[in-house]
Amino acid sequence: MSPTPRQLLGVWVIGSVLTGTLAVLLTVHRGPRRLQPLADLSTLSLAGVIGVLVALVAALGLLAWGTPGTTWLPDTARGRALWVVLVAAAGLAGWSYAAAATFVVDLPLDVQLMMAFTVGGLPFTVVATVLLRPVAASGAGLVLAVALLVTGFAVAPETLREGVRLLVVLTAP
Repeated sequence: MSPTPRQLLGVWVIGSVLTGTLAVLLTVHRGPRRLQPLADLSTLSLAGVIGVLVALVAALGLLAWGTPGTTWLPDTARGRALWVVLVAAAGLAGWSYAAAATFVVDLPLDVQLMMAFTVGGLPFTVVATVLLRPVAASGAGLVLAVALLVTGFAVAPETLREGVRLLVVLTAP
């Protein structure tokens, strides 16, 4: 398999497995709330959340170093590190937006978790596609990102407000 498909497939798998795990950690003992605030997590669960985020960055870093020349960013250590930061940060933002949309349309928790484990990697993959070397692929990724955002607003117009509310709940003392 050439580096580009390997990179995109790897990003999808990494994003799906790790965001699915993150979703479980944040919802397993939530009670009547949609998410359990970080301050209410047990020490073990909080260590799990931190471990998942560290694993996300580490796995993306290994993937970046294993698939050189696939991005328009510089093919240097700094360029690969920037790729990891961009894919991780924007991917988590996109995943959070998608999670908020699932709350707005009131999907059951089991469906949300199944989606996190199967399509949770999509936002990360879209970001990685935007960063691909051929301009056409990069442009297609950008079009896809905009289409997904517009679809999210069309299906669940309250998504952004819900996302902010969930962020407040998650970070509540």
